[in-house]
Amino acid sequence: MNLDLVIFDMDGVIFDSEKVYYEANQIAADKLGMDYSLAYYKQFIGAGTDAMRAQMIEDYGGDAQLIDDFLRISEENVHPLVEAGELKLKPGFVELSQYLQANDIAYTLASSNYKSEIEFFLEHTDVDPVAFKTIISADDVAEAKPAPDIFNKAWKKSGAPAKEKTIVIEDSFNGIKAANNAEIPVIMVPDIIQPTEEQRKTTVAVLDDLISVREYLKNNY
Repeated sequence: MNLDLVIFDMDGVIFDSEKVYYEANQIAADKLGMDYSLAYYKQFIGAGTDAMRAQMIEDYGGDAQLIDDFLRISEENVHPLVEAGELKLKPGFVELSQYLQANDIAYTLASSNYKSEIEFFLEHTDVDPVAFKTIISADDVAEAKPAPDIFNKAWKKSGAPAKEKTIVIEDSFNGIKAANNAEIPVIMVPDIIQPTEEQRKTTVAVLDDLISVREYLKNNY
């Protein structure tokens, strides 16, 4: 195998969590009487909470208290949704991780989410955190995606193999930009948002699911 490391994003790649986040957001928006939609939410996928807060304050007339209430109520609803079994693994993650283990390819997790949330998600699913060589969160870096910090740190903490022997798996445009900025090849597995032709050109492949990623790695590495 000519591949040493796979770096997974979490939300929308390992977990079908964007649906949970949007549902929690919509509950908060409805409670506060805010005009909110999936189309509006899409711009924040992969961006991190701080970037979302700043943009929403601007979009909602500078009302920081409203947005802080929105984020608080949203967060309060995420855990109950996860505990109710709403958080699902993305199809193919189990098979892909088994393939990587069988071929001695290390894999790590690099997410714009906070460490506490990553741990909570892992605890409430069948994903073993020990299987990841390292886990990097928003708490570990100065700048969130699309800055390269998260992927560079995950790469370094995983032994800094040759970047051409490393692959990032992402679903968001911010994540793809972060991988590009880190100069690490990236595969996109679209979740909620489909890529444009220009965005496709910044990836090594755009694939339907993680089963397809496994087959791509078999055939190309």
